[in-house]
Amino acid sequence: METLTNFTHHLVSMGKLEGSATDYPLMLIIYLGIFGLCLLANAALLLSDHAKRVVWLPDQRKVIKSKFNYMAMLACTFTGVFLVGSFPSELQNTYGTWNADFFYTLGQTAIMLTAGIYSLATYRKKSSIVLNSLSIVIGLSTSIPMAATTILLPLNIDNGTIRLVSILAVIFAFIILAMLSVKYDLLVKYSRINIFMFFITTIALFTSISTFSNTGVDNSKILPFQGMFRIEPWSELLTNPYWWYFEATVVSWAVFCGRFVAYCSNGYSIKSVIKLGSLSLILLTVVWHLVSAATGYTLSFSRGAIIYALTALTMVGFAVTSLDSASKTLLNDITRISQSHKKNYNTTAFLYGIMAFLGVINVIILYVGVPRLFTILFCLIFIPFMFKAVIHCFRFAIGKTDYSQSGTISPEEYLRILEKENGPEPDDDELGKPSPFQSEA
Repeated sequence: METLTNFTHHLVSMGKLEGSATDYPLMLIIYLGIFGLCLLANAALLLSDHAKRVVWLPDQRKVIKSKFNYMAMLACTFTGVFLVGSFPSELQNTYGTWNADFFYTLGQTAIMLTAGIYSLATYRKKSSIVLNSLSIVIGLSTSIPMAATTILLPLNIDNGTIRLVSILAVIFAFIILAMLSVKYDLLVKYSRINIFMFFITTIALFTSISTFSNTGVDNSKILPFQGMFRIEPWSELLTNPYWWYFEATVVSWAVFCGRFVAYCSNGYSIKSVIKLGSLSLILLTVVWHLVSAATGYTLSFSRGAIIYALTALTMVGFAVTSLDSASKTLLNDITRISQSHKKNYNTTAFLYGIMAFLGVINVIILYVGVPRLFTILFCLIFIPFMFKAVIHCFRFAIGKTDYSQSGTISPEEYLRILEKENGPEPDDDELGKPSPFQSEA
């Protein structure tokens, strides 16, 4: 009985992120281990000549010609709302160090890209489709409530009825915009708008920083780059449970984000996917921290209604693109299953069902609170997938995999496709770039 009591107390403490990360060695090793392995796998691919192979899934013929659009889509999908929606109540006084968030961003990007490269090889497997569905439910049930909370928190709504109505209104807005985006294929346009809004908002935050109330904020941790010159932030990477908890949430996103990489990367080499995916998210992180460091968007309300409106709209945009990209991967799966079984499933009805289901879950979670312990433990089901993804990436890098089953083609094969479809042969520096003959996604 005492053992059971101690175990229960351990779980409760883990869910509250109490104490040191080393108090939970299993979770620390699993989640930060995945982060480290994925980072090494990405580095191995960047150094490999085999990574010149070009992503080419025959049933995903749309190619995004603009590098900016491609990077914007990856950045918006990969960050979701975690980067711009970090809770200042948790970050500003304890965890808000620029270098630690930047280090986390590297890990987040590496996990997503590793999952994406493995998804190319497992795109048609039923087990991957099931994991994709679970990833969407768990991942978005963590991120969408965070986006809504970030929008609603500064309003300080105490009345229960008004709070519930506000939650319903925000989630409903997310769902409707995402449904329109999927129906009319607006993800590229939404992603561009998100990035532009992000930069407009950061400029507004920067210009209003002198009027911002710093009451209760640890000024030693809100300045960009400041933490890099102190030992404390680096030691927090291993001692603070906040970081491996965030790696757990990223693992929950990894499967559907990986499938989205497979969905939108036709015509790009593996090296290009890694370079552009990493660069897009790193740039977004740098801009975010240069302007507002650890203060968080939710404190923007103290800078006036206009600043709050800008930050709220930015959060809406990131939430909508996350819902859109997740729904697209599921719709692709249903379409593929429908074609393989020679049945005509109603994808529109399926889309409405997905959105309604996610909406109900998010409203419930927002009203009762987000249980961290649920995320930490449930995300363990994705760990075998991530280990397989890491092994696949290393085998890909050293030439020990069946490339005919990797979702990629050789640069020579890509040239032949271009020549057949478009006539003239492209220059060498066009290898790995999107096909110019395809319409923009």
